[in-house]
Amino acid sequence: MSVGEKGYTAIEMLVAIGVIGILLSMAAVGLGVVAQQFDLDNAARKVGMVLNQGRVQAITRGHRVVVSFDEGEATITDDTDGVDLATEEFPPHISVSASGDATFTPVGTAAETVTVTVSNDSSSREVVVGLIGGVQIQ
Repeated sequence: MSVGEKGYTAIEMLVAIGVIGILLSMAAVGLGVVAQQFDLDNAARKVGMVLNQGRVQAITRGHRVVVSFDEGEATITDDTDGVDLATEEFPPHISVSASGDATFTPVGTAAETVTVTVSNDSSSREVVVGLIGGVQIQ
């Protein structure tokens, strides 16, 4: 380069690329943690939606409807007719367990309070069905 020309040397470019590489690797690790939390939150919302769907089915049909959780899936069953209304599956890395089946009466109330725990390797969320049939994600 002649005097007065401006530019970057090869060493300056290598240092800049190295810094960018380090920053990108740190961001990738951070995104992995965010992705796990995002999956857990999505699964908890899906559990809430399934429970609300069971309650709506009970009111609409005028029958008792049971929502049960077993082996990575949720099943909504019309207790009066014995008919499965819907089945929802959860990703294999998400664990779902409940304190019991959520049974909704024809007026939309719950027979008893039920707590559903949704968890992955690092964290967990609870979804609670109250006696008046309301579903709350905690």
